[in-house]
Amino acid sequence: MADGLYIGLISGTSADGIDAALVRCGDRHEVLHARTLPYTPELRVRLLAAAHAESLSIDAFGLLDVAVGQAFGQA
Repeated sequence: MADGLYIGLISGTSADGIDAALVRCGDRHEVLHARTLPYTPELRVRLLAAAHAESLSIDAFGLLDVAVGQAFGQA
């Protein structure tokens, strides 16, 4: 990995939000800033419903994927 600043994003199984970290990589790695950006209540409900559904239509999956992608973009 090249020296520099990197942003990492992840969302866990609790679907509470997106964890973001700004990290400096080099001889020594250092977390410069980290925070959790909560999902909107509506998106969290959709994520949890999808996780517990026996099946999900391709259209519903696509719409959820776009919503999560937009939340990651905002994060």
